[in-house]
Amino acid sequence: MPTTSIWNCSDVSLDLSRPRVMGVLNVTPDSFSDGGTHDAPEAAITTAAQMLADGADLVDVGGESTRPGFTPVEPSEELRRLEPVVRWLAREGALVSIDTRHPAVARRCVDLGAQIINDVTGFSDPQMVDVAAESSCGCVVMHSGPVSGTATRSSAVMAVSDRDDLSALMSNASAGDRAWEGEESRPLLPDSGHVMGLLEGYLVDRAKDLEARGVDASRICLDPGVGFGKSPEDDIVILRATRRLASLGYPLMCAVSRKRFVGTVSGIAVASERDDVTIGISLAAAAGGARVLRVHDVAGMAQALDGFWVASEPWTSHVSLVLSPIADKDAGQLSQAVDGMPLTRVRGTEVTGDVLRLEVETGLDRIPFRRALDAAIDGAATLAGDPSFERWGV
Repeated sequence: MPTTSIWNCSDVSLDLSRPRVMGVLNVTPDSFSDGGTHDAPEAAITTAAQMLADGADLVDVGGESTRPGFTPVEPSEELRRLEPVVRWLAREGALVSIDTRHPAVARRCVDLGAQIINDVTGFSDPQMVDVAAESSCGCVVMHSGPVSGTATRSSAVMAVSDRDDLSALMSNASAGDRAWEGEESRPLLPDSGHVMGLLEGYLVDRAKDLEARGVDASRICLDPGVGFGKSPEDDIVILRATRRLASLGYPLMCAVSRKRFVGTVSGIAVASERDDVTIGISLAAAAGGARVLRVHDVAGMAQALDGFWVASEPWTSHVSLVLSPIADKDAGQLSQAVDGMPLTRVRGTEVTGDVLRLEVETGLDRIPFRRALDAAIDGAATLAGDPSFERWGV
């Protein structure tokens, strides 16, 4: 299981004692599963708002598609797409991740309020390391490239100023390096020792490079890069080794949503129809220690995770509620209503004027807790015949 329960991202310490849902928001005309759906700022903002309402703990915004065969985007165009959405999310107080491999884009978005840089080239660009070192943002270090057959640690894509190795890699992204199939025994899967040795070596090297520049380890999250230059067999080996990756000492991301690998193991050809399979794989990764689940279908993932987690883990959280205005005579009634919620106990009560403060322990996560709280307050108002219960804030 993971050895860290906090991911520090600028001014936010994200609690990873339970997995968190990262919504994927592609502000692009050519993403592989939803290209063109959110490329207008108004549409992107509407989708972002819905993701937050559906249970996204953070939103990952991307302005350049890295799908197989993608066309590289100039940083100026990427920023044009991203700025309105990042500004809005920051104003709303959302935890914002920026999915970019361009240091200038990352720097500008951090200035606008993004708290996380998600770099598919693993912070291999020294200028991207500079951006991380000069800020307090969270950093997602991802591996792109082959990991089996004749692959070596140097086979990973490293950011190079005069050429675009990522674009070349993704022109044949689903094949990976299949040289292992030529072994005499014709194994079904590549050697896991070789695959994981290369992958772990690269990820830890990149993380240590960041730490050497002053980036605290608590700010670093690892992503093994399922689907980026890897065969479906490689991806299976990596996912089955989730527990091993989670033990490296950094938060671990599972980012398989709608990818070609998901289509391979499910037989579903249309990317936008792969959400149920994505959820199944993501839950398996969560059971193995992954703590950030990057998905397109936030509502489905959040609901599945709520059910899975409460049934499998002895997890609780502490919530401070402030309810106002409340008549003094009604405070006890309302406190009892909250205490009567499923998997919930009131541990402390304080009434000051028309303000009721409750310290609550609950086994419900944010969305189911909010809905149970709505029902509890509505029920208390009905019993008391007091409309003041309908005016409250958390």
